[in-house]
Amino acid sequence: MTAEHEDRAGDESGGAGPDALMAAITDERLSEESLADAAFMAEYRSATADLAVLREQLGLVAGTLVADTPTEPSREPAAEQPPAPVRRLPAPRRRRPLALRAVGVAAAGALVLGAGWVVVQVGHGVNGGADDKASAGDASAAEADGGDAGAKASSGAGSPLRDPGYLACARLVVEGDVTDVRRLPGTARERVTLRVTHAYKPAKSAPQVGFVVEEGMDPLLDKGDHVLVALAKGADTPEVWAVGESEIATEREALTETLPDTAGVACE
Repeated sequence: MTAEHEDRAGDESGGAGPDALMAAITDERLSEESLADAAFMAEYRSATADLAVLREQLGLVAGTLVADTPTEPSREPAAEQPPAPVRRLPAPRRRRPLALRAVGVAAAGALVLGAGWVVVQVGHGVNGGADDKASAGDASAAEADGGDAGAKASSGAGSPLRDPGYLACARLVVEGDVTDVRRLPGTARERVTLRVTHAYKPAKSAPQVGFVVEEGMDPLLDKGDHVLVALAKGADTPEVWAVGESEIATEREALTETLPDTAGVACE
């Protein structure tokens, strides 16, 4: 990172970022100063979108646990039930700041543990003696099934590059090296120039491509970074971007597996 980007990252980590996140969590009314701050509002909208996804994920976890709770105690061992179907959640198309990821993990963990405690207490309150043991065993099995379902939901929410429909409509998916990062005057956005080293869609592209990023995007881009980006049709800001070989490898694997499946897929 350059000194300019380090200073800017420091300002964002101690400035509008946490305030915007807390404002989204508490749903408090924004001040006129906050509404006029473009960088703050970009972060606030990003946090609000992530919280909506988080609420949906927590609702699925809670629903799975409640559905698997036995309604009537039985002295016979519970029959093995097939795993509950898990609906794949739409994955966020942008990487969010670390603070918001931490809030989501903590909230999901608290809900799973709390719901598991309720299931066990209900089982103990129905019968005594041997029936208590059977109910507790059923409750433990339900909790384990719920945990497995939650894990599957998390792992199933993959990259947009695993979606043939998204790839069919993407206007640009390339990999390359950042040659220039320049702030757009009067905005909180930056213009990034990329020297293309590999074009996925279209199969052939110009030697250099450009796109726009918000200053609050995570991770930030700097000259010399090797990145993989994907832009939707008509968009000038990437919906997918990975920096560094370790992150790029994951997106590249998803891309190469899904790209052949886009043949014949109509872009709606």
